[in-house]
Amino acid sequence: MNTAGTGGFSGYYNDPAADAARSDGGVYRTGDLAYVDEAGYVHFAGRTGDWMRVGGENLGVAPIERALLRHPAVAEAAVYGLPDRVGDQVAAALVLTPGTDLDPTEFAAFLRAQPDLGPRQYPRRWRVVEELPRTPSFKVLRRALVDDGIDATAPLPGQ
Repeated sequence: MNTAGTGGFSGYYNDPAADAARSDGGVYRTGDLAYVDEAGYVHFAGRTGDWMRVGGENLGVAPIERALLRHPAVAEAAVYGLPDRVGDQVAAALVLTPGTDLDPTEFAAFLRAQPDLGPRQYPRRWRVVEELPRTPSFKVLRRALVDDGIDATAPLPGQ
């Protein structure tokens, strides 16, 4: 948030409602979320739009992505919510480190072994992609991943 005004933000093209939402009271609100740790360091915690509703609980994507990136085969991860019968289902698009594979059974065991991931945070749907869709400013286009048409209600393999 820029408390000194809107700074370099000149507005959204033909979208006065979005302009008003971002520049509430003359203050520019980025939508970025952060926290300060015990040592005084500021950590990026995600964006206000990067939340899912899973089993009645709000989940941010950034903590899940950080956990996925601990896997040695995962070079990049984008977590997003797929619309489900009620709320969302956690999904992930993964870019693998060159020359690696991702075994589904081993990956499931890896997820269960992460001390900071609860069962609701495990991606129920995941896929390997060559690259993540991005905006010109390099933000991941999560809506493009959602729009790819994966059906969250279809049975998972083996179920």
